Amino acid sequence: MSLGVDTGKRAVAVDVAQFPLYAPSAGSISILGRHFVDQHGRVLLLHGANVGAASKVPIEHGLEAPENASYVGRPFPLEGAKEHWARLASWGLSFVRIIFTWDAVEHAGPGVYDEEYLSYLRDLLISLRGTGLVAYVSVHQDVWSRYSGGSGAPAWTLSAAGFDMTNGGEKLEASGAAWLNGVKGGRLPGERGLWPTGYQKLACASMNTLFWGGETFAPSLKVGSKGINIQTHLQDAFLAMWSKVLDAVGDLDTVMGFEMLNEPHGGYIGLSTIDEWNYNTDLHLGEFPSPLQSFALGDGHPTEVPVYKRSWPHPTRLARRTIVNKLGVRAWSIPCPWQREGVWSWSADQNKAVALQQDYFTKNSRGQPVSFYEDFYYPFVRRWDKLLASKAPKKARLLEPVPNEYAPKWPAESRPRNFVYAPHWYDLAALFSKQFGTMTVNVQALSRGKFLPMCLYFGKSVRQNYATQIRTLVQEANKQLGEVPIVFGECGVPIDLNGEEAFHTGDWKWQLRMLDALMFALEVNSVHFNLWNYNPGNNDVVGDDWNAESFSWFSEENRRKAIEAAPVDQQASLASDLDVGARLLDVLVRPYAIATAGTPLSSVYEPSTRLFTHRWTDMPQPTSPTAPPRARVTEIFLPRRHYKKGEVKWFASAGGRVHFDWERQRLWVWFDDTDEFISRGKAVTRRVDFWVLEAPDKTKPAEVIGLLIVVAGFCFFLANEWVRYTTGKPWVEMVL
Repeated sequence: MSLGVDTGKRAVAVDVAQFPLYAPSAGSISILGRHFVDQHGRVLLLHGANVGAASKVPIEHGLEAPENASYVGRPFPLEGAKEHWARLASWGLSFVRIIFTWDAVEHAGPGVYDEEYLSYLRDLLISLRGTGLVAYVSVHQDVWSRYSGGSGAPAWTLSAAGFDMTNGGEKLEASGAAWLNGVKGGRLPGERGLWPTGYQKLACASMNTLFWGGETFAPSLKVGSKGINIQTHLQDAFLAMWSKVLDAVGDLDTVMGFEMLNEPHGGYIGLSTIDEWNYNTDLHLGEFPSPLQSFALGDGHPTEVPVYKRSWPHPTRLARRTIVNKLGVRAWSIPCPWQREGVWSWSADQNKAVALQQDYFTKNSRGQPVSFYEDFYYPFVRRWDKLLASKAPKKARLLEPVPNEYAPKWPAESRPRNFVYAPHWYDLAALFSKQFGTMTVNVQALSRGKFLPMCLYFGKSVRQNYATQIRTLVQEANKQLGEVPIVFGECGVPIDLNGEEAFHTGDWKWQLRMLDALMFALEVNSVHFNLWNYNPGNNDVVGDDWNAESFSWFSEENRRKAIEAAPVDQQASLASDLDVGARLLDVLVRPYAIATAGTPLSSVYEPSTRLFTHRWTDMPQPTSPTAPPRARVTEIFLPRRHYKKGEVKWFASAGGRVHFDWERQRLWVWFDDTDEFISRGKAVTRRVDFWVLEAPDKTKPAEVIGLLIVVAGFCFFLANEWVRYTTGKPWVEMVL
């Protein structure tokens, strides 16, 4: 073994010219089983960010005149691109998920493409050249469209399906078919967690059902003079849009792949009843009509619906009922398609909607059960893959499941070429409550029936909580998909946790702990990832200015304020510091193995000691101690934020050689194997560790007291619920 400090005799002095930095590009990334590998056969680990949330909305937020929307300059103007890429690269984030929306390309009408935006997108991706970053390009959507409360598809898609889009969809909002307050721009007052419920409202649920399964569930809904089914119309238009994008950027060496669609959703497909949604999978909050109730509302019938409010231990509970759409506004400009197909009718005698086919969305016209994935999703993936094969045949194809679901059974013949599995993961409890503290919940297990006390984690065991959830998703993917690369395309931390307390105190300890737990979970499971998100337009008032979300750890407004507030003689220095305007960098910026000369086994980073440990296996080979071939050299990101010359201690397993490249933020590791090692002909385990400080005891009395209070509170809750169960009335009605 080798042990020393960075100036010790075993830290080798070499000509760094023989160690060029790995420069990711379409040509230097290949898929080999479950790994990405470079041109030298080294196994890559891709860490990066989503760029970014600003691309969900046009420059002007208004919903009126959708044909005039412009996304040119989203996510940021071209003149600032090089600085943004340099900033991400300095943090070790070299893998960028560039998002765009269908609306950005085709907002003016079917077949009318925004050539100015496509030119901007190409120039944005070209600007990555020479920066050390590579991108994949993803079509983004949430809740189908801005005009149904999210982002994604153009307004004309809803018009084509028969929705009345007068004045930017105001009738959808008035009838309860969509919730639009979160996409109008500005700080959102009142309840700020309603946007995910849009998936269950009439507009979004209908559009997703029609896009994936219109021929099965709405065969009567025809479009245009040729009378083609709405599914064919929408899917053909979506693929034609993709074709334009591939023509614009498919040839670029800065683009390693494409993602078909962000967070696909089946709408009503698979619902066993139209009388309710699934409480365990669909967020019940605010006014929450059942599918049947939403059909009636959309058809202009005032209807009583349940209203849910936040609670504990269940996230929400029924609070009351209210009449929605009292003015009888119709969301449709045509007869309701679901009524036309005989799914429901309005009973004048009973003055309410009546279900005619409760299980309509579970079977086809022959009465055979349907599967969202096998009957609708996979066939469309094959069409998309065929398009890419003709225009960008060597690029990776990234695909993801319905949000919060495990990997589905995915037959090899239904997968695209160069397939990469790209799920998302968030701490759903923290996202919903925007609270984070000493207790965290494994919502993944809880929603699947695990006993509540077994789903609770306290203190720093949040690391184990998150690692367990990520590991479960990875294991399920391995079981269903076998050897394919896994990229977590979205995962992130809300900046505005705990009532935006950190904005006022400057104490980011809870965001730091949450982000560290997240990155630890990704690291120990050896997966690639894109953090959500890098959005320079973020600020502390409106966040990312979309549905009250605030995830960006960098803000140009905060950067400007910090520079202006500094003494004049310090402003130039601050202006040259790329970190100014960023938060959470003490845990976000961390070492990792960019390229491993072998098969990685594990990587762990501990922020308190700055201890980084990386283990891998490979076959011993004759290697020069001072001039190793590049294929034998492991390249590790060594952030200067944490490591300085003369302060670092290190350890390497037998034969290990290291070179600290302080200027370029790299540690180079290779092995000078003995003849004895080589003659064995067996793979060996390699190891390198480096660190700065011994582990301090940072346990604070306040944290211990806080944990005891939480445990006592939980015991009281269990006793309170036992009294409710035995007597019918609790000591205290516990409602948040």
